[in-house]
Amino acid sequence: MSETIKITSEYGVIVRKAALATKGIAYGTLLHAFEVEAPLDENDDLVSFGPSFGQEAMDEFISRLQALGLEYFDDFFCVACDFPEWCALRGGLAE
Repeated sequence: MSETIKITSEYGVIVRKAALATKGIAYGTLLHAFEVEAPLDENDDLVSFGPSFGQEAMDEFISRLQALGLEYFDDFFCVACDFPEWCALRGGLAE
């Protein structure tokens, strides 16, 4: 299993890299969908984006990912929760 990645609670999105490969989606296409040059964090299995600026922005990113052929929850999911600034979220692919 790869090391964990940073996840933001502020409307973050986590994408499985295996889903990109299976569906023939280029990494650059994913970056373009999020309008970024680099993700928040990544490892061999996952890539994390965010923070997004509110629910409306996250809804737009969900729509863009689905237009690429990715399925919500199976291929990617969103994180929006409250926790204090002194706490950090990290995630990894389950074995």
